[in-house]
Amino acid sequence: MDDVVWNKLGQFAREQLGRPLLGGRLTLTPDSRLEEDLRLTGLDAVEFIDKWADEFNIEADGFPYDRYFGPESLDVIRSVLGLFSKRFRDPKLASLTLGMLAEAMKRGRWNTEEIERAAGRRVGGQ
Repeated sequence: MDDVVWNKLGQFAREQLGRPLLGGRLTLTPDSRLEEDLRLTGLDAVEFIDKWADEFNIEADGFPYDRYFGPESLDVIRSVLGLFSKRFRDPKLASLTLGMLAEAMKRGRWNTEEIERAAGRRVGGQ
């Protein structure tokens, strides 16, 4: 990974995310997943991606937010119904990592297929 790109992304992420609840330094790696590890979801995730794209001049029109991030709050009724029927289950989300954002920074644009392929993932699946 390009150290310059990674350092810029790490600094940006720390500024946006702040410190962990119990203090200390936020641990970031290229494999850090935004939703699962860093707990970015809903509008906070959208704002993070929008600021990232703006800060680093990333062409990110059409970024698939709903592919990577769930809603901010839990829909309890839908969750309970989902236990009994697949129709009410939310689709499984793909993981978005800091490494994927760094890859887009190197390219200057977000292209889901290219970025996920570079990350070793199949687009359309997990």
